[in-house]
Amino acid sequence: MKKFALISLGLPPSQSGQSMVLYHLLKNTDPKGYCLITLKNIHLYGHLGNCSTALKAPTYFIQPEYQIVRGLVRCACVLHLSFIFNFLLSLRVYQFKKILKKEKCDAVVVCTGELFDPPAAFLASQSLGLPLFFYIFDYYSRQWTHPIQRVFAEKYERIILKSSSGIIVPNECLYEEYRTRYGIASTVIHNPVDLAEYESCITADAITHDNKNIIYTGAIYVAHYSAFKNLLFALNLLKRPDIKLHIYTPQSSIRLSMNDISGAVIIHKHQPAHMIPDIQRNAGFLFLPLAFNSPFPEVIKTSAPGKIGEYLASKRPILVHAPKDSFVSWYFRKYHCGLVVDQDNPQLLAQAIARLLEDTQLQQTLSENAYVRTIEDFDIHNAQKKFNEILEL
Repeated sequence: MKKFALISLGLPPSQSGQSMVLYHLLKNTDPKGYCLITLKNIHLYGHLGNCSTALKAPTYFIQPEYQIVRGLVRCACVLHLSFIFNFLLSLRVYQFKKILKKEKCDAVVVCTGELFDPPAAFLASQSLGLPLFFYIFDYYSRQWTHPIQRVFAEKYERIILKSSSGIIVPNECLYEEYRTRYGIASTVIHNPVDLAEYESCITADAITHDNKNIIYTGAIYVAHYSAFKNLLFALNLLKRPDIKLHIYTPQSSIRLSMNDISGAVIIHKHQPAHMIPDIQRNAGFLFLPLAFNSPFPEVIKTSAPGKIGEYLASKRPILVHAPKDSFVSWYFRKYHCGLVVDQDNPQLLAQAIARLLEDTQLQQTLSENAYVRTIEDFDIHNAQKKFNEILEL
């Protein structure tokens, strides 16, 4: 049996979309066939609770922990101390090699999300003669806004892409971006959803939808703030105090309020994964936002939020508020599986909300089209098959 190591900043059961995707991909994989490697992170693995059950494969937490690494990187950027980058990279390579040897791995899968993981995995796999598979959840070199980090990531991105045995991306937009920029082909695996979890929850006929509830599930950070501000402004324009935005997120109400997410909104604590299908299927409609003015527009353009498959599977109308050139707007517009507002305009958003509330035929059409796309693009079994074929498992 071939054995691989999977390296990712976020792993099940931590609260992140990337963790959920990896959980869906690996939950039926023999735990003897792989091991997990992640950066020790007190915040991610200690304070936010669980979004899924843990995978049963051996898990290694490398040092120093995430908060220390981030502090050292900030120091290096401010003082232009490049040796700190070299030290952290060398330490990461050493730890990866030690684990790969101990576990007798035949291959390495490294995910984006952390600055040093991809180059360290590349150097470790090269040193040990192991094939490397690069799983690009987000545009690696464009995740980093500081020039020193950007230069570091760009230097290794090209090398890793050219040397990888396989490259996985979560959407067609990122596929095209890497094909155009580097001339490389990749495999698209849309972030999967387990349809059985949605079919086994409350049946659609038994649900009493409250059409005045707008629901969002998941993390909220700078990639979303401006879209949420527009939504809350739009609700004020409608002068409908009965309409509420319900947010289920690990982020605190204080953090959200500091970023102007307040007013006609109810903040709920994070919920375990098995609760999410019922929450989503009881929505009037679901909100899928991406920011219009973030520090990383190229990441927004090529982003594929992990919740897309969940939203599509919920059989509820979806309101998309994201830039026109983003994958999210392109996909939902192309397949007419959500109502898209792709301009940074609260008035247009208010009009879309009013239309969704009033047009039951539109609600039905969007919901039906969404479920078709779930089966076509986001089914967990197809995703697992693609992933295993790439690794030749």
